[in-house]
Amino acid sequence: MAVSETSAVRAHETVSKPAELFTFISETPGVGHPVVCDDIVEWLLGDRRNPRSGGERFDQLCWRLVGKGVPLWRATFSTPTLHPQYQGYAYRWWRDRAVVEEFRVLHGIRETADYLVSPIRSVIEQGVTVHYSLEGDNADHAAIAAFPMLGRLRSEGATDYFAVPLTLFNDNHQAITWASDQPGGFSDAHIEVLTKLLPVLGAVADAAFMRRIAGGVLDTYLGKTIGRRVLDGQIHRGHGDRLQAILMATDLRGFTGLSDRLPGEELIALLDDYFEAVSQPILARGGEILKFIGDGVLAIFDLSRRAADEATEAALTAAEEGLRRLAELSQRRAAAGRSALHMGVGLHLGEVFYGNVGAADRLDFTAIGPAVNLTSRLEGLTKRLDRPLLISEDFARASQRPLVSLGFHPVRGLSRPAEIFGLPDR
Repeated sequence: MAVSETSAVRAHETVSKPAELFTFISETPGVGHPVVCDDIVEWLLGDRRNPRSGGERFDQLCWRLVGKGVPLWRATFSTPTLHPQYQGYAYRWWRDRAVVEEFRVLHGIRETADYLVSPIRSVIEQGVTVHYSLEGDNADHAAIAAFPMLGRLRSEGATDYFAVPLTLFNDNHQAITWASDQPGGFSDAHIEVLTKLLPVLGAVADAAFMRRIAGGVLDTYLGKTIGRRVLDGQIHRGHGDRLQAILMATDLRGFTGLSDRLPGEELIALLDDYFEAVSQPILARGGEILKFIGDGVLAIFDLSRRAADEATEAALTAAEEGLRRLAELSQRRAAAGRSALHMGVGLHLGEVFYGNVGAADRLDFTAIGPAVNLTSRLEGLTKRLDRPLLISEDFARASQRPLVSLGFHPVRGLSRPAEIFGLPDR
């Protein structure tokens, strides 16, 4: 996809490595006759199990081609994806700058001016191959006039531009572009070498693409930790771990009334804003969202990764920030003449079963056990005690915060009243 400041976020830049690994035909890039690239094909196919990043693989591919006498100056690889924030990813390699850049392409790129007049647009959308000379009397002036990017590349020294589609996904092709700065541009032999690599490049890119898609979808719907576990093969019913964890349960007050009054689109927007306010502080402090349950959130902070006092502080801070963010959201809603929002939060520390439960063909990766039930009931008590945040005795014992006891209260499921804690009044 075309990359611009308005359509992409620079995710990473790596110093390019024209490594000793490669046998260069001459000291001047592009000089010499390209040879059959069977060893590059073998490397591409043998490298599929290597965990190096896509940017590193693309960097090595480009330098290997340079080593074969293909006069590359700039190259890009673009791939669509399934992600709530990004439409795709792109890599851009420069020989003379010795860098390879990674970009995350934002949704809405097809409406940007840069994309609409980009030479790669027809490659991505229609799957066509384009080849434009940018040099001297042989320059394709009509293409240079139609696509401003070609003019910019030409002014920087580019002599040739060649772009080809790879595999198709969701009406978008993966695409790769090659640009040369050698006088005369790419020869027919160079184009033949690049073209013969396409089936292998497509197969390798497709395998990496599908794994990235699977990982992205799992991260989005299950969370990064759970998604990684599932992708690594933890998909057997009843499989999981018993672990000590901090649990957080939240619930939006008065949601039933709001759902009766508000149009569906406005209700969904409200829920999105609420979930964003609650979830971002949790994720920022190392917590994991287990699930959204109607208008509630169940989150976990794994104690196997850090000390209990550190984890309790992270959970408390996340809860306080979530309440603060919701209060700010309520102020904005009140200014617009809409109903204020309030929520209750319960925090507990205990043992849970963390793994797969469900039917044979429909599983849920979640946490279950008495600790989860108690956390939910603490949140329910916030209404009766008129407190936005309630904390269990086990959590309070592990915390370094100066919490205050709110006395002993009956909790459904417990044989005797439990001591409940809260934050000091301010």
